[in-house]
Amino acid sequence: MDRALPITAGTWKKLVDCNRISVDAGWASSGVFAPGIGPEYDPGSKLALLYVGKSAGPLGKLVASNHDQAASVFASTKWMVERRNKSAFWQMLDLIDPSRRKVAWTNICKMDEIGGSRPPPAHRWRGLSEPHFTALKEEIASLTPRVILFATSGYCGDAVASSLEDLGYTRKALRFRDGHTKLTATSEGAFAIETRHPQGWPTSERDRVVDLTRKLLLR
Repeated sequence: MDRALPITAGTWKKLVDCNRISVDAGWASSGVFAPGIGPEYDPGSKLALLYVGKSAGPLGKLVASNHDQAASVFASTKWMVERRNKSAFWQMLDLIDPSRRKVAWTNICKMDEIGGSRPPPAHRWRGLSEPHFTALKEEIASLTPRVILFATSGYCGDAVASSLEDLGYTRKALRFRDGHTKLTATSEGAFAIETRHPQGWPTSERDRVVDLTRKLLLR
């Protein structure tokens, strides 16, 4: 089934321009990440989950991000559903949907450092970050997830929190405290969980977040 592209043309152009500036500055790889959207993802449904990372990082080249949004969506989706990676990040998602076909996946930062093993540090893209957060809000509005799960360890936390607030998410109480996890929700019954990246996290703590995500999807 054909879907409308999740990022508006104007915002996508700004992302491409940001990427070209960063490539010319000598620190970024060419290409802009667009979300992977599982073939069975159902926008607005009770089971719609948007899984969010920091950036494609060292996998950016393998994901095949480029400057055409439709092609970038296709590449990200193909990479996701073909299960080309089983890192801790993906193991966490696989506890929720092992097929990866019913979820959507995006990243906060839509571009990567050359040869980077981590997301670009703030000083690399601080002056270029605005369209990335505009894109994030557009993705959320377009994909209308029931639950957003940020496995990002507070990466750009203030900007993420501001983006969620702009979309009507407000803070909610949690039944557990682990020093990492926050819960927000809209008046329409959509939820956002901000938590740590699962790499090196005890499975008992990770699984509490997984259980929370499942419960919210089944409410």
